[in-house]
Amino acid sequence: MISKRTVLILVVLVCALWVLDIRGSRSFVSDKVKIAFLNLKGAIVSAYQRHFDQADTIARYQRQLEAYQYLQFSYADLDARNQALALEVQDLATLQAATPAPIQTPDAMSLFSSYTPATCAPDPKLSTLYALPKFTLTRVYGFAQLNNTHEVLLDVQKPYPQDKILGMVAFERAIGIAVQKEGRFIGLLHGDARASYSVMIKSGGKVYYGFITNQNFKTYVNFLPTYAPIKAGDTVLTSGLDGIFSAGIYVGTIADVENHYTYKKALLNLEELKSMLFYTILVSVP
Repeated sequence: MISKRTVLILVVLVCALWVLDIRGSRSFVSDKVKIAFLNLKGAIVSAYQRHFDQADTIARYQRQLEAYQYLQFSYADLDARNQALALEVQDLATLQAATPAPIQTPDAMSLFSSYTPATCAPDPKLSTLYALPKFTLTRVYGFAQLNNTHEVLLDVQKPYPQDKILGMVAFERAIGIAVQKEGRFIGLLHGDARASYSVMIKSGGKVYYGFITNQNFKTYVNFLPTYAPIKAGDTVLTSGLDGIFSAGIYVGTIADVENHYTYKKALLNLEELKSMLFYTILVSVP
């Protein structure tokens, strides 16, 4: 039989955890309990797998999967930028073909043949033309609020600047953004009004840009040009222009298009998350 003292201690402990988690205390003891429980669960599963001599194989496959995802996102980013450059080259070629022949002018090189321009040291900040984005694997371990399924807690061990906004990628697509709030990393999934970033849609041989917005738990591509021939079924990708995501990551497809007076607004068709406890990749653009 359990004594009354033991029952009282358990009741006090449960009430303390409820106050710390539900009422927003800054100590976040319940977060540490959740993470410790998940770590213990992972350790038990890992020990069970090692008992059957599978730990090395699983670890190797996980490293290969992470490396493949990193390469996949980097390739998508470079491919999107390459397509944008190709469109610019095509526009320049068209413009050059339509430009009349230049008027013959005197050779200016002979006038400045004896001039030597001043030299300066190279700027180390300009040593590279393109800085690769960084990808960090992290874990979702619960909801930040019990009444909001679009705000999740992230177990991030790597430090980031307080005002840095990160992209979240899981299940082979972008699922939202990550921010820091009161010392914790919070993931804002599609459907949350604060989850916004830049995207692009390729339609009719051209690329059109818009922004992800959320209203009544529905996700839209907003502020598209009125002349853009956007239609249902068009693919939506991250643009890489906002400093949150790298370019070319799959987001979803267009479900419906609304014509407004000065812009178009397209409803986004998103796949449901396969589970709410999962690993996600955080995208950090320099």
